Amino acid sequence: CLRLWEKGKRNDLVTLLQESGFGKSEAFFRVAQAISETLPIETKEKKLLDGFLAGRERLREEMKTGQKQEKLF
Repeated sequence: CLRLWEKGKRNDLVTLLQESGFGKSEAFFRVAQAISETLPIETKEKKLLDGFLAGRERLREEMKTGQKQEKLF
């Protein structure tokens, strides 16, 4: 997931979350949060994970409505 997030491939990320069922799984996001809390603040992985987690409600909304945001750049 984070590789897609990092590359700005939002459509692919939404599709992956839908098809895998992880997008509907609260446990998935709890595990991601737990991992984030264990990573050092300055790491690239923590920054990516925190960004992903901050946008999870928007991702969930996109999965519900079927809308996918196109990459702007």
